Amino acid sequence: MTEEQAKELLQKYLDKQASPQEQKKVEEWYATLNQENIELSDDRKAAIGEQMFAHLQTAMHEKPKHGKVFKLQSFIRIAAAILIIVTLGISIWRLHAPIKLENEITVITGSAERKRITLSDGSMVLLEPSAKLCYPKAFDSNNRQIALKEGEAFFDIAHQEKRPFTVHTTSGVDIRVLGTSFKVKSYQASKHIEVAVVTGKVAVSNKKGNLGTLIKDEFLTYDKSAGRAAIGKTKAVAFIELAFDGASLEQVINKLQYVYSIKISLSDSALNKLKSTAVFSSRQSPEEILDIICSLHHLKFNGSKNHKTFNIYR
Repeated sequence: MTEEQAKELLQKYLDKQASPQEQKKVEEWYATLNQENIELSDDRKAAIGEQMFAHLQTAMHEKPKHGKVFKLQSFIRIAAAILIIVTLGISIWRLHAPIKLENEITVITGSAERKRITLSDGSMVLLEPSAKLCYPKAFDSNNRQIALKEGEAFFDIAHQEKRPFTVHTTSGVDIRVLGTSFKVKSYQASKHIEVAVVTGKVAVSNKKGNLGTLIKDEFLTYDKSAGRAAIGKTKAVAFIELAFDGASLEQVINKLQYVYSIKISLSDSALNKLKSTAVFSSRQSPEEILDIICSLHHLKFNGSKNHKTFNIYR
C-alpha cells in the first residue's frame, strides 16, 4: 500500500464512505494500537512517517484481536491525528532525506581544470576548478535534478516548461529554474553561497522556505551560519548564445521571455507556426532581437515604456 492509498483509506473511513471490507481493515489496524495520544516529537520527525506507514502495512495483514471493543469516537480522533502525522511525517522525512539521483554520474575537476558538461536534456554546465557535480545519466519525465557538491559552476539550462530544473547544494540551498542561465558558488569551507543570474529567473530556497527570486543581473548571497540571504544587482557575469534552427515563433518567444524576463504577445495566434533560423547572444537587447525576427517575417512590434512587455503584429 502506498502513502496516498493509506491516506485515502483513512479519509474514506472518516467520511463514512469506506466499504465494509475497508472498514474492517482500518479497525484491525486500530486494534493494534496501544496508545491514544500520538505526539510528533522533534527528534523523531524524520522517521515518524515511515514508522506510521509500517504500522499500517503490518495491521493490514494481521487478524483482529477478539474481545476488544472498538470505540468509534476515540478512533476518529486518533485516525484524524494519524492522517495528519502520516502526511507531515513523510513530508519532513523527504525534506531531510539525502538527494538520490538515478544512474548518477559524478564529475570532479582538478585544481587547474575546467570542464564543460552537456546534460541529457541539452543543458550545459561549465565546472570551475576544484568542483564536484553529480547528475543522472538521464532525467526522469517529471523533473530534472542535479547536485553541486562543491565549488563553482555556470549553468545554461534548456527551457522545458513542464520539467523544472533544480540544483541542490550540500548546505540545503536549492536553485529552481525552468529555463535560464546562472552561476552558483558553493564551497563547503566558505560561510556563504552565491547565486548570480545571467538570463531568465530563478528561485532560491532552503528547508524553511523561499530565500528570494532573482532575475537577470541580480545575485543572492546566503550566510550559512546565520541563515540569512541578501539580494543585490550586478553586471552580467557571462553571455549565452541563443540559437534557433527551424524553431517556431512560439518557441522563440518562450525562450526570449525566460532569458530576458519579459512578456511577448502575438496579435494573431497563427503567427506561432512561423519558422526561424538564427543565432543571437544575450548581450543583445530584446528589442534588437525582435527587430531582426520581425524583419525576417515582415512583421512589426511595439513595446511598453518599461521595456518589459512587447506585442508582435502584422
